[in-house]
Amino acid sequence: MAGPNLVKMDKLPGTKMDSIFAKRIFTGSEWLENKEILIEEGIITGFNDAQNGLDGFICAGFIDLQVYGGNGILFSNHQTVDAIQATFDEHIQSGTTHFQITLNCSPKSSMIQAIQACKMYEGFGLIGLHLEGPFFNPDRRGAHRQEFVQLPNQELINEIVQEAEGLPTYMTIAPEMFSGDDLELLKESKIMLSIGHSDANYDVALKSINNGIDKITHLFNAMSPWQSRSLGLVGASFNSNAWTSIIVDGLHCDFESVKLAKKLKGDRLFLITDAVTNDTSGPYYFTQKNGRFTNDAGTLSGSSLTMIDAIKNCVQKVNIPLEEAIRMATLYPAEVAEVSDKIGTVEINKRACLIHLNDELEVQQVWYDGKPQLN
Repeated sequence: MAGPNLVKMDKLPGTKMDSIFAKRIFTGSEWLENKEILIEEGIITGFNDAQNGLDGFICAGFIDLQVYGGNGILFSNHQTVDAIQATFDEHIQSGTTHFQITLNCSPKSSMIQAIQACKMYEGFGLIGLHLEGPFFNPDRRGAHRQEFVQLPNQELINEIVQEAEGLPTYMTIAPEMFSGDDLELLKESKIMLSIGHSDANYDVALKSINNGIDKITHLFNAMSPWQSRSLGLVGASFNSNAWTSIIVDGLHCDFESVKLAKKLKGDRLFLITDAVTNDTSGPYYFTQKNGRFTNDAGTLSGSSLTMIDAIKNCVQKVNIPLEEAIRMATLYPAEVAEVSDKIGTVEINKRACLIHLNDELEVQQVWYDGKPQLN
């Protein structure tokens, strides 16, 4: 069974030498001026001095490790190749070249279908599957459906691990819901684990991080909070080196909270959109009003955020330098997903997945393996 294009890290067949002229390029670590980017078979092969390049600047394509669908098809309702393609088609427009398609807390049959759809997908952009659940603390389930939250058991864990073999898979779990043996089964697998939808106290959370679960899902949301006598999962994030995602839309957390998180987490804080789409055809359906998605109980449910808007918010609302905001959407998620050897920066031998932004941070063009994607 063929795997996702990026998961296999194959070069696209039939491509040839291309070039892009730019007045400014942000590589991920430095600015280059007046350069021609040389591209062969989708790979950056060098840089030449050049004039008359594009205004604005070029940077690496954005990477979103938590996005649920696009163009009216929610992956949690339709675990299909078409849903993955619809997600790419929508989010490429705002600069996201790579993503983990995300499945809300779901029954086993949906998880298996999601894994199979990802393995069958042969389009662009997919770097893996994010299973958000089902091993949550029900008290912190947020907008996920209670009937799909499950207690961990070895049979189900083994089945998920076996089905996911060969597919980069990321799973958000509540560690306090596990016995030692069940958790070890997951930790010994190739599935990347992240703590979220958890009511773990500070000690349990920090022990889990120190024992190898070094990622945390959407800081501040659906987790035990930081209080004066109980630091919770938020405090464990702040007092550890755990990679931590955050939704910078001004709704999931206040911009001042983002400012504090950035001060405390530094380069271990990365952006996700948590973006959903209008789809009322299945068990998960959310209502959008004034840019805010909620479920039938009125609980905040995903977002309408794009990655470029998250970057703008970081720069304009949180006073994060532009270069660092870009790294939060490119280099850092590439490192989290273990694909930074191929994408996430503009360097020789990296894939030519690039964005042209103007000075107002509006997307002008997107290239995937050197090929323009926007008309």
